[in-house]
This record gives sequence, C-alpha cells and structure tokens, in this order.
Amino acid sequence: MNLSDLSSFARPIRLWIMRMGLLLAFFLLPAAPAFALQPLDAFLASARTRSPDALEAQANLAQQQAQADLAFGRVLPGVTARASITRNQYDSYLDVPPPGGRITIVPLIQRDAFATLTVPLIDLAGFERTAAAKTFANAADRQLAAAQLQIQAQVAQDYYQLVANLALGTAAQQALAVSRESLRLAKSRYDAGSGPVLDVDRATADVEQQTQQVAVTGLQVALAARALESASGLAPDSSSTVPLDDDLHAEPALASLISEVDSLPAVAAATESTRAAEQQASAQRFAFLPTLAGSFSERGTSSSGFIGHNWTWQALLFLNWQLDFTVPANLHVQDALADAARARELRARLLARDAIHRQWETVSASIARSKSARAGRTAAAHAAEQARDRYQAGAITQLDLLQAQRDLFSADVSRIQADADLINARAQLKLAAGTSLLEQTGRGVQ
Repeated sequence: MNLSDLSSFARPIRLWIMRMGLLLAFFLLPAAPAFALQPLDAFLASARTRSPDALEAQANLAQQQAQADLAFGRVLPGVTARASITRNQYDSYLDVPPPGGRITIVPLIQRDAFATLTVPLIDLAGFERTAAAKTFANAADRQLAAAQLQIQAQVAQDYYQLVANLALGTAAQQALAVSRESLRLAKSRYDAGSGPVLDVDRATADVEQQTQQVAVTGLQVALAARALESASGLAPDSSSTVPLDDDLHAEPALASLISEVDSLPAVAAATESTRAAEQQASAQRFAFLPTLAGSFSERGTSSSGFIGHNWTWQALLFLNWQLDFTVPANLHVQDALADAARARELRARLLARDAIHRQWETVSASIARSKSARAGRTAAAHAAEQARDRYQAGAITQLDLLQAQRDLFSADVSRIQADADLINARAQLKLAAGTSLLEQTGRGVQ
C-alpha cells in the first residue's frame, strides 16, 4: 500500500472523529438562555409595589390611619407629669408658738412634682370625630384598592401595546424579506430580458419603503417598552414576540356586571368618604352641647407650707360649654362638605357604570373587528401568493404584485392591532368590573 492509498484511507476516519467531537461539544456546552417577553403577571406584581401611584395611595392610607389614631387618642384618658426645682433669693419662715415650731413658707430651694390624670366623660363631638376619622381610614383603604386597579389598567394597556408593536415589527421584517425577494425576481427578469428596468426601480423603491417601516416599528417598540417600564418598574425583554390569540368568546351579560357596581373599590371609597363627611357634620352639631371631664392630680413637694403634708391629691369635675358664632359657621361648612361628598359619590358611581358599559361595548365591537381582520388577512395572504406565482409566470404586472404585497402587510397590521385591542379590552373590562388581573391566569396572553 502506497502513501496515497494510506491518505485516502485515513481521511474518512479523520472526518468521523471531527464529527463526533463536534457532536460531543454540542451536548456538553451549556444551553443558551432563552429570552422572551415576561408575562403580564410579572409587570402587574412589580407595579403593585413600585408604581408611584401605588406608593402615594399607600402613603395616604398610612396618613389616614394615623389621623384615626390621633382622633381616638383625644377621647382617651391622658396622664400629664411635671417636675420643677425652684431657687429663691430669700427664704421665708413663720414661727408658730409651741408646739407648732417653724413653718417654711418660701424655701431657698423647692422641689415639686405633679401628676394629673384627665378622663373625658361626656364629649359627643369628640366621639363622633373619632368615628369619622376611622371612616376616612376605611375610605383610604378602598381608594388604595381602586388605585391598584387603575395601575393594572395602565400596565395592561402598555403591555398589550408592546406585544402588538413587537408583532408589527415581525410583520414588517417579513414584508421587507418579501420585498427583497420581489426585487430579486425583478432583477432576474431584467437580466433575462423579459422585464423592464422600471420593475427593478419599483421593487427597489418598495424595499426602501419597507425598510422605513421596519425603522418605524422599531421606534414604536422602544417607546412602548419604555412606557411599560415606567408604569410597572420592570424592564421588559423585547427580544421576542408573544403570540396574540383569543377564542372570540362573548363576555357575560352587561346587566350582571353593572349590578355589582356598588361593590367596586372606587365606589366603596366614595361611599365611605360620604359617610365620614356626614359624621363630621354630626360632630359639629354635637359641638352645641357641653363637654364633661374629670381629673385626678397628685402633688409632691419638698416644702409643705401650711398644709403640713408633702404629698397631696386633688380630684375635680369640669364642665366646658363654648357657644360663639364659629360653632354654627363650622356647621354650615361641614354640611357643605357632606353635600360635596354626596356629589362625588354619585359621580364615582356613574363613572363606574359608564366604564363597564364602555369596555363591554368595546369588547363586543373588537370581537367583530377581529373576526373580520382575521378573514381579511387570510384572503390577502392567498391573494399575495397567487400574485407572486402569476408574476413569475408573466401573467400580471409588477404593480399588481406590489399592491398584493402591500395589501397583505396592511391586513397583517389590522389583524395584529385588532387582536391586541380585543385582548386588552377584555382585561380593561375585568378591571372596570373590579376583578384584579393577578387573579386571572392561564387565559389569553398573560
């Protein structure tokens, strides 16, 4: 066997060894991480604690709870303690005939300690103000829940818009690829002498137009991602798209959703605010009545004086009754505030009903729109495929082909936006009806 035979025999062995090495390296190397847009739940959970609106609502709740504690503390018994040391320039004594001895009237150094317990006994206005403060705290708690629903509505809106823009970007990339293929066909026909240079120019212009569309969709993706990050506090991963899919089912009857409007957090918060304002007005009416309180004081001193005891106590009841022009004026103020609170409650109830009605009608219209957009996209795709085949066969002009491709891209845009609007409308309807999206998992694009 010569060297050439040996070389030809060893070549397949080397190739086999190289292939086995590549195959082994493929299995041993760590898999690359798969990046995808986070689910909606991740953004909703992040917004719950990072959104400025949520932080403000939580701070308002903490403030109202502290105000309730403050009002409650005013009607509770209180203890006051005080101590003092007095240095006088001169002392003063009184000599009493025996067996009285000397009585110190003003010592050079006198030490005193006081402790007083004050107990409000009858203070109807104070008790009613305490109840009003507690009601205001309950209203703030309901308002926090309403703010969380509003935050979720904004996050869902931004999320589905980002999903739609990502899908539009993919469609624009596909349209650009199709335009480049049309340009290649036009050049091939021109080189073969069966097509004019005008077709090449038109195909080139179409490629540049689709390139601009890709740039526009890229800008829309960047802006939507930034808006979502600002609303939720979580940076989205825009490296891949999320499929938009909906089964086009109908929502529950509108009457069943509107019937529960009084239990919505925003309406409940307005109702509690109205009740608190009415309690404030009642408290002001009780201000026409006197208040009764009692106190118990004990004093310790280093100079007992004529009393002869270093420790003494005192108990008293005091009645306070204040009547002036400010009392009825404040009553008018509180009555006006209660009327304004009732108007705000009515507005909140009407706005809640209108929001449910608007989102329910939007879902109904979006279902019909999605059905039409999906059928239009199917027809446009079939027309574009036929146009490409007929253009290759020379049965139609390039203008017909370009128009079919543009129609397909427009149909893609309409279908993507219609499906995104439908899914978002369903989410907005749930939120308008008082259902948190964090409780809705595993349906649609989450």
